[in-house]
Amino acid sequence: MEVKCPGCGAVFKVPEDTRTYTCPYCGLVFGEKKPGEDHYYFPAIREEPYSLLLRYVQRQFGVPSDIALNSSLRRRELHYVPVYFYYVYGRVSGECGRYGWTEAEEGAYIGIVASERFSKLLEDYPFPVRGKKFFSQEVYHLGRYHEPEFDEAEARRRAERKLDELLRGELRKQCKSLRGVKEHARRVEYRGLIHYPIYHLSYAYGGSLYQAFIDGSDGKIILAEHPLKLQTRILQLSVAAGLIFLALAMGGLISLGSGSLIPLIPPLLTSIITSIPLLKRTVSRKVTASELKALGREAPHLPRLLQYL
Repeated sequence: MEVKCPGCGAVFKVPEDTRTYTCPYCGLVFGEKKPGEDHYYFPAIREEPYSLLLRYVQRQFGVPSDIALNSSLRRRELHYVPVYFYYVYGRVSGECGRYGWTEAEEGAYIGIVASERFSKLLEDYPFPVRGKKFFSQEVYHLGRYHEPEFDEAEARRRAERKLDELLRGELRKQCKSLRGVKEHARRVEYRGLIHYPIYHLSYAYGGSLYQAFIDGSDGKIILAEHPLKLQTRILQLSVAAGLIFLALAMGGLISLGSGSLIPLIPPLLTSIITSIPLLKRTVSRKVTASELKALGREAPHLPRLLQYL
């Protein structure tokens, strides 16, 4: 028989004797649910996470060629992290000075992580909406189970704030001098509490210990530390020094011609700013990489996260 999803409106076929349905398009579970059936979990991948990690690390720039041969797994722990899931939708308009009014519309599935240990690691994480199963008692024994640290009411307030941030962020892209804001539509729909699998791995190489976090549902590398070989660090230092020297040379010639040091300052500052990422990677033996995140702000949270685990 065919059923229609009340969330996205998709029509799909299900067996005649089915009473609870999971939409294959938006992941909404609906139908004749029993009390408490808004709790789900994602099953963990069957592939060995350390193998996934090594394959990823080997593809990174400057990694020692013998890392797979001479590294060893020291820790592998599966965490089931509590996440409240919502579908949020809103439409607002904002007054943009002399340009009149502009409008913003946002709809998204978001996860509110209910664990301080993992909140920074999984901030704005692109959680999947399909593949979840009804919660089972076996989950308690599959890995390290984490209870939610706040209730659904608090999670809903955070989802409301997240929707406000999305809408205002979209308005500010269109208007820098935003004044009044009018709300036209708002929906915050609870989709259940889901325990999500996250692997924490530690591996040793060259006398140092490296950490990694892997999505236990699809095997993506969330964050992973890896070493850099000496030759790569020397190359990066040479490139950074070359950029600064080139700026000094070009700025110096212009300064000599003008009789002032002022023309030297802009190219010198630009070269230093450009060289900072290279210099940071040069002085550090550990580099953090990710398949999913831009690491400008996530990487510093790794030591803080590890102290809880």
